[in-house]
Formats: sequence, structure tokens, C-alpha cells
Amino acid sequence: MQHLDASPTRRGARLRQRLRDLAGRSRSSWRAHVDAMVTTSDSSRNGTRKRTALMAATGLGALGALFGLVSANVLAVNFTTGDSAYSIYSDEVIGANAAGFINAQQKNNGSVGVAQIGFKTAELNGMCLIAKQTLPVIGDVSLLISAGEKVDGTVTSTAANKINASYLFLAADTLTGAGKNISGLTLGQSASTVTMGGTPLPAGQTGTPGAFGLQAVQLDLLNLNANTYGVALEGSINLPNLSITVKPGTLTKANCP
Repeated sequence: MQHLDASPTRRGARLRQRLRDLAGRSRSSWRAHVDAMVTTSDSSRNGTRKRTALMAATGLGALGALFGLVSANVLAVNFTTGDSAYSIYSDEVIGANAAGFINAQQKNNGSVGVAQIGFKTAELNGMCLIAKQTLPVIGDVSLLISAGEKVDGTVTSTAANKINASYLFLAADTLTGAGKNISGLTLGQSASTVTMGGTPLPAGQTGTPGAFGLQAVQLDLLNLNANTYGVALEGSINLPNLSITVKPGTLTKANCP
């Protein structure tokens, strides 16, 4: 049989003591919780600063590695533009298994008709690319990208500074140069059926069925001057002596290093 404490005073005293104990433990727990939050906040701020510094260092390292991979013939790259054409120059392009067709190059404000020319493999004796833009306050500036030998109309390339590319595509509305060593040329073939030496063109680089197309076993170009809306490298490219600079004003081929 359970014993009952008949004293209300004693029961009240025990209840008040229990409440005081609970309140004391609550205050202690709250202080511990606040202290933990402060410590965690400090650690978080320190950790955030460390992570931010690490991310910045990693970003710069990745940028350096990017150019390293391009120069080492590991990474495919693309030079494309939204609305404005840019100029590309080379003293000589030695292209094997070429294919071409007329295509519509998409822009932000519509599209423009271009000649899409691709090479399964290509050797470039020098490359100079110039893009121009007008910036607020600053005015006209030019981005100049060069690689390989100096583009000056004279072929002096050596094995060390020759640019080698695979699956190189050029979308140009104007292209001038001198054709050389042209062989196996077929003109007027349906653009959807042209190949690169029997190899189908990569996805996204194929022509429209029934449109004008061409293909050649060998197609070399001297003194290439092209007004282009895009250079795509579906394969890979090496870029010896790579240089990227931004200069004020409007640069021309004469400024190619």
C-alpha cells in the first residue's frame, strides 16, 4: 500500500525547490548554448575567411592550369561571339580532310549567313585574333590573342612553334587567301552528306540537307584573312607562344606580334 504524505506544506516546499533547480539548470544550459553559439560563430567567420582565401587561390590556380592544358594540346577551346565579328589571321593553314557548307550563325539579335569550313586536322603557321569592343567611359579597346610564329606574311614556322589542331571549324562571312595543294575537291555536294575523309562531322557542325556543300582531301590556304563569327575546336589544339592582351584603340593585322 502506497504511503501518502498528508502535509501540504512539505509538498509545497518540495515543489518550489524542484522549480528552482529546474530554473537553475535552464539558466546554465542557456549560457552554455549562447557560449557555444559565439564560439561556433567565431569559428564560422574564421572558416569562411579561410574558405574564401582557398577558393580565390584555387580559382587563380585553375586559370593558370587552363592555359597550361591548352598549350599542352590537352584541352579543346572555342572562340565564339554573340553579335560582333572578329578578325583572324594566319600565314598558312595546312588542312587535311576539309568540309564546308553555307550555314546560319546564330546571334543575340538574329542570325547571319556564313561559310562554315572545317578541317579534320590542320597545321597553322601563326595565328592572330583581334576582337574589338566599345566600353563605357574607356572607349574603343581591342583584344589580341596570338600564338605560334609571328603573322607577317612569311612562313618561318618550326616544329616548336607550329600550331596543330583537330576538328577545327571556322564560321566566316568573309575569307581571303591563296589556295594551295588542293586535291580531292568535290563541289555542290549536299551539305548534310559532306564528311572529313569519310568521318562524319561532329554533332552541331553538320549542314542542311540539300544546301551547297564541299569537301576536299587537302585544302591549304596562304595568308588567311577571315572575318569570323566563331572558331570552334571540337578536338584539341596546342598554342605555343600564347599571348593575350587588351589594348586601347582599334588594332589591325599590322599589330599582330
